[in-house]
Amino acid sequence: MRSLLSNEWMKWRRTIKPYVALGVYTAIILIVYAVLASGDGTPEAASFFEFSTMGAIAFLSIFTIVFTAEMVGNELKFDTLKHLLMSPYSRDRILLSKLVMAVLVMLLQFVFILVVAFGFSLTLDGSVTWDVVRPILISVSGPIFIIFLTLMFSVVFKSVGVVIGFTVLANFASSIIGGLLVAWKPELAKWVVFLHTDLSIYDVNPEFMKAMDATIGFSIFYVALHIVAFYLITAFMFRSKTFAE
Repeated sequence: MRSLLSNEWMKWRRTIKPYVALGVYTAIILIVYAVLASGDGTPEAASFFEFSTMGAIAFLSIFTIVFTAEMVGNELKFDTLKHLLMSPYSRDRILLSKLVMAVLVMLLQFVFILVVAFGFSLTLDGSVTWDVVRPILISVSGPIFIIFLTLMFSVVFKSVGVVIGFTVLANFASSIIGGLLVAWKPELAKWVVFLHTDLSIYDVNPEFMKAMDATIGFSIFYVALHIVAFYLITAFMFRSKTFAE
């Protein structure tokens, strides 16, 4: 596993994408800082931290989809996955290494966003309290769910563009449909998994989850159930003969 993870890390580090991603996060934080600082008086540190991290994490989800889709898609495109499958490594370990690396890369970017935003917040009025940090921390559940969904689409469709499109469409369509159901049939909206992926909703908008009669325990269980199902489907497809031909 160490050699597989090292290989995945090397492939990611040698591209320009990580530097572009970190640059985008920094730019978003700087823009929020400049906008808030241009107003009357010194802005509150808590407000800046909340708005800047939320904006950066939105782009984190996009970069996570792209990176995860390319982990399998590029190897299919350049015909390198075939050689990897002929190596002594088992297919389960190859797939697991890609999943672990996708999660690690996402978490590293997530920590980078928090550190940079917190550093800038120290120059503002007030302080960033736990009540502000907590919903940001648990919002990481969203990108983690996206990784499993994207990885499953990667082995089903094999085209990076199609995978990215399906992942974005699935998130967008399900969120829209779920949002409409909350107002019309909240008892049905409860079973739209995409409404539960970002656990910070329980802090940000508790009335939204109360309307569906959902608890954070239910959300964690329901999302975890889908994650397990996604991984089982991914592992089954990854073992199929399609990748051995």
